[in-house]
Amino acid sequence: MFDNNLEGYHATQKMWYYFWNPSVEAFTTQVPCHESHGQQFSCYAQAVAVHAIADAAFFNKEEIRPIAEKAVKATMKYRNPKYKAFSVDFHGGINSGDEDINYDDNAHLLRAMIQMYEALGNQKYLAICKEIQEFMFTGITEHQHWHIQGCKWHISRKYMATISNSLGAIAAIRMIKYAKSKEEEAKLYEFAKICMNFIWEKMRDPNDNIIMDGVGLDSDVIDLNKYSYNQGTSVSAYCMLYKYDGNPEWKEKADLLIDGCINPGKTLYDRDYKDNNKRFLSGVSYFNQLLFEGIADYIETFQTNAPSGVIDQCKKEMLRHMSYFRKYCFDPKDQMYYMNFDIYRIDDKTYQMFKQEFGGTKPFKPDPRERQKEMDDVPVEKRPIVRSLIGAGAAAHIFFQFGRIFPKVDPVPC
Repeated sequence: MFDNNLEGYHATQKMWYYFWNPSVEAFTTQVPCHESHGQQFSCYAQAVAVHAIADAAFFNKEEIRPIAEKAVKATMKYRNPKYKAFSVDFHGGINSGDEDINYDDNAHLLRAMIQMYEALGNQKYLAICKEIQEFMFTGITEHQHWHIQGCKWHISRKYMATISNSLGAIAAIRMIKYAKSKEEEAKLYEFAKICMNFIWEKMRDPNDNIIMDGVGLDSDVIDLNKYSYNQGTSVSAYCMLYKYDGNPEWKEKADLLIDGCINPGKTLYDRDYKDNNKRFLSGVSYFNQLLFEGIADYIETFQTNAPSGVIDQCKKEMLRHMSYFRKYCFDPKDQMYYMNFDIYRIDDKTYQMFKQEFGGTKPFKPDPRERQKEMDDVPVEKRPIVRSLIGAGAAAHIFFQFGRIFPKVDPVPC
């Protein structure tokens, strides 16, 4: 039997020993890689890593507690004291930072810190959560063409991203239990509703109920790209709203959106195969981790009142993807995971497995996100494969999400 939670814990340990640099008390890399800026990593990658550590703390509190403390201390090096929020880049000193600040980065980090507080109970972590949430409130703005409110993507750039709204809503709902007054509770609830109303009204494609990526604040031209993390986080947010107030409207919306997460005939899957059993999610692990989280939230929320067959399909897709990720994305050389679910984009060995086992006809097209970056005049396929903090953290989170539904399970053929 494969133990998903144990694998998540092992993946967290691998991430820690591979990237933690005690000499500078931060995650660093010697090789330029995806989401690295110099030797350090972006705030986004930091947030994914911190969330994995928080997940692992539920598995083994005492072993993780000192690691968590170090990781949180390193995170504070991204903090901008002016905005009391966290900048994209690592700046190396406590309470330093520039004004390149994204609301989605802060929402990722807020979710991670809520998870950390709930795992370990350190009041300092809750104080950080409260501070980030206050910053998130400042993101609410009115779209200049549609006159509908939503959360901005960046403090100064004119864009409204789905992910800022969906993650922001999730975090706000999770913060409700820590509200000190009815007024604070109502403010968090209203924030979440504003964010999810913006997504439903403007970012949902009514033709397939798949969520689109964003829009300029002063534009009505929507970015039509559809990514798994927008779909999964939107499902999670509606599940949490339903748990909070019991409004059947949230369930109806979650029911419509979950199909995009579990239907191999829809956009987020690689549909180049006639056989649905050969269709798996496209994209990278740090996007797909949030889709799996959305499925797990849906199963736990609507276990007894979902439409007929939906829970079974959710579980089927979770189990298929667990088996797929473990089989094709695990590298036995270092016991870490590739980021790519598009297995024809990893390396020659995996590409040959893809051709043999899937009958794939796509050409080998390595993803630069799996390779060393900043190599002048060296084609992507000749660059060495490298690990990235965001990929390592996402792999751990993925197995912890699978573990919510299948703590121990035998993989299925894929």
